[in-house]
Amino acid sequence: HMGLGLSTTIYTMKLTVLTQTNLFKQKGALASRGIYLRDPNYCHQSTEWTVEVEPKFHEDANNLDQLVPFEECIQLFSTGDAVVKAPEYLLLTHNGRSFSIVVDPTNLSDGLHYYEVYGIDSKSPWRGPLFRIPVTITKPTAVKIRPPLISFQGISFVPGQIERRFIEVPFGATWVEATMRTYGFDTARRFFIDTVQLSPLQRPIKWESVATFSSPSSKSFAFRVEGGRTMELAVAQFWSSGIGSHETTIVDFEIAFRGITISKEEVILDGSEAPVRIDAEALLAAERLVPSAVLDKIRVPYRPIDAKLHALSADRDKLPSGKQILALTLTYKLKLEDGAELKPQIPLLNNRIYDNKFESQFYMISDVNKRVHAMGDVYPDSAKLPKGEYTIQLYLRHDNVQYLEKMKQLVLFTERKLEEKEIVRLNFYSQPDGPLTGDGSFKSSDLVPGVKEAFYVAPPVKDKLPKNSPEGSVLFGRISYGKLVYKDSEEGKNPASYQISYLVPPIKLDENKGKSSTDPKTVSERLEEQVRDAKIKVLASLNQDSDEERAEWKKLSLLLKSEYPKYTTLLAKILEGLLSRNNVEDKIHHYTEIISAADEVVTTIDVDELAKYCALKSDPEDEAAEKMKKKMETTRDQLTEALYQKGLALAEIEALKGDNNVDKADSQAASESDVTSDMFEENFKELKKWVDVKSSKYGVLSVYRERHHGRLGTALKVLIDMIQDDADPPKKKLYELKLSLLDQIGWSHLVVYEKQWMQVRFPSSLPLF
Repeated sequence: HMGLGLSTTIYTMKLTVLTQTNLFKQKGALASRGIYLRDPNYCHQSTEWTVEVEPKFHEDANNLDQLVPFEECIQLFSTGDAVVKAPEYLLLTHNGRSFSIVVDPTNLSDGLHYYEVYGIDSKSPWRGPLFRIPVTITKPTAVKIRPPLISFQGISFVPGQIERRFIEVPFGATWVEATMRTYGFDTARRFFIDTVQLSPLQRPIKWESVATFSSPSSKSFAFRVEGGRTMELAVAQFWSSGIGSHETTIVDFEIAFRGITISKEEVILDGSEAPVRIDAEALLAAERLVPSAVLDKIRVPYRPIDAKLHALSADRDKLPSGKQILALTLTYKLKLEDGAELKPQIPLLNNRIYDNKFESQFYMISDVNKRVHAMGDVYPDSAKLPKGEYTIQLYLRHDNVQYLEKMKQLVLFTERKLEEKEIVRLNFYSQPDGPLTGDGSFKSSDLVPGVKEAFYVAPPVKDKLPKNSPEGSVLFGRISYGKLVYKDSEEGKNPASYQISYLVPPIKLDENKGKSSTDPKTVSERLEEQVRDAKIKVLASLNQDSDEERAEWKKLSLLLKSEYPKYTTLLAKILEGLLSRNNVEDKIHHYTEIISAADEVVTTIDVDELAKYCALKSDPEDEAAEKMKKKMETTRDQLTEALYQKGLALAEIEALKGDNNVDKADSQAASESDVTSDMFEENFKELKKWVDVKSSKYGVLSVYRERHHGRLGTALKVLIDMIQDDADPPKKKLYELKLSLLDQIGWSHLVVYEKQWMQVRFPSSLPLF
């Protein structure tokens, strides 16, 4: 568009080009800035296009004096009258005028062509073109032989040279196998190869590669294409490749189009036992049908547990129209049983920028320590996360509150790559009952042009599903049908692959779970046990934040202890309740209560019987033996937990009394310390019989013991091993203990270093969006 000046009236031209193919105007055609004919169907016939020209006046232009009397006689010119035809004159008024352009590329040679239609004021031609309409035509080279093959021979290259070819991809082609041969040079050459196909309302189908030829040789490539569209092939020699040589590089490029047309581009297995039928056909030439499908990724859906909508700063986040921008923060919780490479995905919003209604989207993944592990936006990336619990916060902005209200229950998927042992490989059958009967396995077939071949892809067997695949999650991967023929091909590397997905169905409930055919207990005994367990469950659910709540909890715990004085599970729950208390004022009394509760747990367990049973191996087919094994394992865990918590409490009491005994007599303080130390040593020896006291779970007691005996280096080594071996997120208590040891040893420089890292590992809050 060009600006015009005519006395006091100043305006610009607004152009709108509407398609009008075969002399019939397409309803609802999109406006464009010019005419661009790229696909083959536009180059095989004449097309007529409607162009609307509208003058745009300044806002202060007077309607009566300037707009109404406005009239321009414009003469139209075409730079290619044989191809682009336009009217000779156009009378333009203030409300605009439309005219037609006929484009006839049928007689053009293959390649890129550019023309213009421009308008000149017939009364003042010195003003130059008032507007220009660009017309670009890429006429592709047709592939007429069968099997479809096209080659470009003897192309000479020098450093920095780019060669482009436009090729009409035949209908039915789904992939290309290309071979590039080079010769006539003396030093190594480096080439960039790039192909592009434009598809309406989709991202371009793009493939690129870099090939280095150390000597005259050939290389093969394979890439995906879409039939019926123009493919632009660009081959370029790198600017510094062969720059010191006087030899030109001669290139032969051969392209073979291959393809198998299938009835379903995206295969969805709905979770039932029914297979999905697929019809395959080769339209171009005979092909070998070799289907292959793998499910190598899993998506797990999550609903937000919290949604906060608030207005942003009025000083900064306000549109010029005066509308206030709002922000919605969605919070998701997830737990990883093992370390994994995870990618959060929001199908509604991801991978769209210019056509997205939301001005911004941002996510942040953090652990329980508020440490951020990954951030991302409209293009999410995978992040390696260790085992643990994580929070994903999603941040959306918009000025329309109704849009954000609808997003408060937005589903987020976490995408995870499956390990090699978890990958599911699907089977194919020639009949629909094949997955049930096991007959009619389909491996391969020869496709003849014009003849369809039907086969069935079976859902995965339920016991082959990955262990962490909850109900409602989606397993997905790729399915391909053809096989590459050139010598460098690898099985399963066909570029023409499509998405296949499997919806994980509900898991069958075990009806016999909890039932035992040999249970000798009467109905009244089972009822009494269920009442007892319900009471313990109520005790475990009580809060202990205030003094009144602690008093209620203690009253109920004493009542239950009087009813079930020897029930280990109840005593273990009471110990858990004491450990869950926060902000305790009298810490020595609190740790004394923990020691008493732990002793009560230990006294209810027959240690000798437990030791004998743990030394025996049970028969996995004996139901009663398996039940007893689980019971004994639970008892062992309760025993070791009680001994561990007792040891921690004794260590804390010794540390607190050491601080409080500064003013006491040395003999009295030493006597109290010796008693506590003896109890700690006795408890430590008992715990050592059952567990590895240097493991990440129980190693803190070993650190306390070594520190008490003055072996600070050994204590630090045990602590460092615990921190490094722990698969869970970092524990702040362990790092604080490390700081204390370093300070006690006297390594002040390491204390400063670790304190700086504490701010990274355990930030006080999450960063702002």
